[in-house]
Amino acid sequence: KDEMLEIMAHTPHLLPAHKPRYLMGVGTPEDLVQGVADGVDMFDCVMPTRNARNGTIFTRYGDLKLRNARHKADHQPLDVTCTCHACAGKDGVAWADGGRGGFSRAYLHHLDRCGEMLGPMLTTIHNLHYYLNLMREVREALDAGRFGEFRKQFAADRARGV
Repeated sequence: KDEMLEIMAHTPHLLPAHKPRYLMGVGTPEDLVQGVADGVDMFDCVMPTRNARNGTIFTRYGDLKLRNARHKADHQPLDVTCTCHACAGKDGVAWADGGRGGFSRAYLHHLDRCGEMLGPMLTTIHNLHYYLNLMREVREALDAGRFGEFRKQFAADRARGV
């Protein structure tokens, strides 16, 4: 990974500025933000869907391992700041904003343990929503000229842990 980051830091700037810079197969949220900082324009990766199917959930405050027994009785959503259907339900209001829809970590843990198809469907919806929201926030920060601030807050939030 260190070698990839080193190459990413140097390569995009050598490519023509008027053409899109595409990085294939890079997928952690941290790698995407670093890639944008290094000048990459486009990414694709299976990580959000594969990880969702295998019980790893991306949240604003780090990765959540849904298969961990501590979630067996946890009635919080996957991410209290998230507005996806899995976290906020049909009203789309995040728990942090007073919403109480969506599915609990305990229920999603149960679905995963039982092999129910609904579990990976909901966690995939969540992870894809997280990635779409992350990239929307990146674009907004770039447009507002505050990408450096965004990166610092992003790193602090992700390091906080769930």
